[in-house]
Amino acid sequence: MDRHVVPPVTIIAVAVAAFFYGLYVFAQTDSKIISFIFITAFLLLCAFLLFLAAVPIAAQLTHRKFQPQHCRQKRVRAMVRFALCVIAGAAIGSYSVHTLQREQRPPQTLASLPTVRTLIAELTGEPVPAGTDYYRIPVKLIACNAGRNEQFSASGAVQLLVPAALVRGTYSGGITRIGEAEQSEKTIPLLRGTAAFADYLQNQQECRFYVCGMKLAVQGKFGKTGTVFYARQVQPVFLGWNSPLSRFRAFFRFAFMRMLYGWGEAGGLLLALLAADKAFLPAGCIAAFRNAGLAHILALSGMHLSLIGTAAMQGGRIFGHKSRAVWFSLAAVFLFVWFAGSAPSLNRALGMVCIAAAGRTLGLKPPPLSVLCAMLTVHIAIAGAEAITLGFMLSYGACAGIIIFGDACARLMAGKIPPAFAGSISASVGAQLSPAPIVISAVGNIAAAGVIASCVVSPLVSVFLIAGLICIPLAVIFPFTSPLLGYGLNVAYRIIFALADFFARLPVIAPESGMQRVIFSAAAFAGGVCCVVLAYVQRKRTAAAFPRLT
Repeated sequence: MDRHVVPPVTIIAVAVAAFFYGLYVFAQTDSKIISFIFITAFLLLCAFLLFLAAVPIAAQLTHRKFQPQHCRQKRVRAMVRFALCVIAGAAIGSYSVHTLQREQRPPQTLASLPTVRTLIAELTGEPVPAGTDYYRIPVKLIACNAGRNEQFSASGAVQLLVPAALVRGTYSGGITRIGEAEQSEKTIPLLRGTAAFADYLQNQQECRFYVCGMKLAVQGKFGKTGTVFYARQVQPVFLGWNSPLSRFRAFFRFAFMRMLYGWGEAGGLLLALLAADKAFLPAGCIAAFRNAGLAHILALSGMHLSLIGTAAMQGGRIFGHKSRAVWFSLAAVFLFVWFAGSAPSLNRALGMVCIAAAGRTLGLKPPPLSVLCAMLTVHIAIAGAEAITLGFMLSYGACAGIIIFGDACARLMAGKIPPAFAGSISASVGAQLSPAPIVISAVGNIAAAGVIASCVVSPLVSVFLIAGLICIPLAVIFPFTSPLLGYGLNVAYRIIFALADFFARLPVIAPESGMQRVIFSAAAFAGGVCCVVLAYVQRKRTAAAFPRLT
């Protein structure tokens, strides 16, 4: 295949993202901030799409004098292939937007939503902070109650906003009893589909924790749009689990959190790294990581999966065969994702691992960029709701930056500094420059020392995570060692926090006007493009220096 030809999977992925965000922007009319973020992503993708269209044409024009007979025919084939890829991407992106709009509709029920006071629903995700007063949990509706013994079936998905005091009260060290259910909620359900909950409502049990897979009866009211349900300051009534596996996972997470709570702030950081739960992490630590440009470290991503997979592979070598160690590593990665829960960055990393493993099984060695593009296409097609989150855009933007900009920086630094430092610096540069336009448009500022902070703190966090993975089984097997292990982890935590706090105190780039945001975003992205161009020129000069074989 011609080295100048852009892989079809890359064209399809860019077209899918461009059409998805473009159509979604036109559907948004009530939120200027969200629309501005998506417009930024849409313009970047359109520019990249035009660049992909120009690459094969420019390559053919450059080599026209060497291939005069086939030049026109190759250009026609390239244009036809490009058009077919764009059409396929447009179809996938349009379908995903249509599916997303259908999911975002108000729930379907015969009851008038303003009159609904109780929901019977199943939690389909984990609690996520929504400001300082509420936690947001996605739920799937089963039934609703609009009055005394007036029950209606319901279907659809809504966002459940639970007061923060209720959620935090279920954590270790919290107050678990906030309020009691009203007597009117103890009536036996009238609907056949909710008859299984009759025993639970007769012998009420307050919710002990909030975790994916449990079913609850929640008192509250719907918001104006009908897609958000605000829970009252009363603990919901527990109505069972959707499967025994969900129950096992919930109690396993609860016991895990209880053990880490005894390790103090170090346990809070370890919980954030392993389960994406910042419940025990001090607010000052979260702010320090965010202001230093290190927020991606606390978000579950490919770094965590790679560390888990590498540690599992080293442990799997006791089975003797390398292929068995690989399968053991994959099983550990799937187990980690199942325990940690669904997150856009984690799903992206897991999908890329599966696509790369499938390629190797088929005897292929797909390049990292093709694997990322394939996962982007599949992710948007399957989970359009995740594609509109900031974490999704930052995760894919940072990964693309590491692959494109980071690889170029590594080639430029080859032979000048040690490979270990070059790899860390190039990955940090790529992860900071590529998503910079999205960060500036969404957050409003960007850490000037983010690259340096990432190079310094990321290795220490990796060592801390590996140490935590070793300490956890030791504390389980030998409980008397738990205080000593916790003390060692807290020493490491204080070092990490001190460094993050130091970088957080450095000045940040905070453009005030829209034009300044555009200028800073373009400058950051142009820096990455310059690295790619310089690396390409260096490679061409190096190739020209070698003697030609005749």
